[in-house]
Amino acid sequence: MFTFICRHFAAWVRYFLIICIPVAGHAQTLDLYDAVNRTIANYPLIQQRQAEVSAGKAHVNTVNSNRLPSFVLQDQLSAGTNNSIAGPYFSLGMVPSTPGGSLAMAPNYSPVAGNVAISFLQWELYNFGYYRAQKKEAQSQLAVSEAYLGSDRYLLTENIVALYLDWLKKYRLQQIQQQNMQRAQVILTSIRANVLSGLRPGVDSSTASAAYSDARIAYLQAMDDYNYDRITISSYTGLKNELMPDTSFITSAILKDPLVIPLTDSVQLSHPVLNVYQKQYEQQLADNGAMSKKYLPKVGIDGAAWVRNSGISYSGAYPDGLSDGMPYNKYNYLMALTVSYNLFDMKHRHDQIVEGRFAAQAKQSALQTQQLAMDQMMLQANSRYQTTLEKLKEIPIQLNSARQAYIQQSALFRSGLNTLIEVTNAQYALLQAETNYVITQDELLQLLYIRAGLAGQLDNFLQNLKR
Repeated sequence: MFTFICRHFAAWVRYFLIICIPVAGHAQTLDLYDAVNRTIANYPLIQQRQAEVSAGKAHVNTVNSNRLPSFVLQDQLSAGTNNSIAGPYFSLGMVPSTPGGSLAMAPNYSPVAGNVAISFLQWELYNFGYYRAQKKEAQSQLAVSEAYLGSDRYLLTENIVALYLDWLKKYRLQQIQQQNMQRAQVILTSIRANVLSGLRPGVDSSTASAAYSDARIAYLQAMDDYNYDRITISSYTGLKNELMPDTSFITSAILKDPLVIPLTDSVQLSHPVLNVYQKQYEQQLADNGAMSKKYLPKVGIDGAAWVRNSGISYSGAYPDGLSDGMPYNKYNYLMALTVSYNLFDMKHRHDQIVEGRFAAQAKQSALQTQQLAMDQMMLQANSRYQTTLEKLKEIPIQLNSARQAYIQQSALFRSGLNTLIEVTNAQYALLQAETNYVITQDELLQLLYIRAGLAGQLDNFLQNLKR
């Protein structure tokens, strides 16, 4: 008798602990809308895209300043020899200048001082629309960066919604497995008491014990699946404390009447994902336009003014010291209207325009391919959506019938009018009906989110979940 009481007490202690496992600690409820907002705010990829947009805006300002002229001021104090040779040469940039005619005297390596101050203006006044093409090109690059930001933000929202709905499903499934384990525990406790009192054969105890172990294993697996998603959600949102999903919208109007969200059945070109491809195509067209203007003639204004002195006298005599070359004594200016055009650039222009034309065709085809793929996904989602609605009408009937069957079989078993196998079968049928109900509801939510995502109405979907 003492052994029976101890076993009975231990079973109920274990039953109590099982009930308390899911509610241990103080978990923070995280709703879907908050999960999305926290992820968008914390995810590094979004911060990267925002920085790229800021860089694009700065680049537009940089291109706008291309119209400004170049105006250089320079003052130079120099000292060196003055042994020049008459004759032309191409300046290579670093060749030092020793202007003046060739002297009849032998080379003189005494240092001579000089002083020169120069102001130089160079302004590309007109380039046949190249400035406008450069600005349009920069703006198209900014538009691509903004499109990437919008697309990544949208795709990240989609990923979080899908993950959150899966997390919610696994939370509900682990609750179902917990309830099923509790039912198995109650049956096992009852049978053990009857076996010890001689009212049931020992094989019933072994069978019930195996059923309980199977239910506990399923529960532990469900908990593991749930925790896996919980950890993933935490990494996205940056919340490190214990989390649990918000189950309130399971009873919202969206599951009772999915038509509360008016969704279109087609993918619009303004969809954030397609917008990236569209902006890339437009950027290529802008690049082609800039390239066609790059090699056109350029009209400019050049101007210079300078003052200088040299320590060598007009007759060619060398000074006694370096200080004679310091004061300015000659002033000059020069202005020119310039037109420059490289005739051989016509070949470069033709080749690059052909290259850009093919690149534009490739980007246009990429846009059409992506739109075709998304249209196919929409058709598949619409087809599954109708089927899921029909399933969701039938499952409550299955669930109510399975629940009534289990209650009746349990009552018959307690009265000794049926076998453990019949109770176990009813318990399994109830578990399947409960699981099917949760999975089908999740399928409907997932399909609604997929259709909303493809239609570009994800914000509308999230707002209706809050009702």
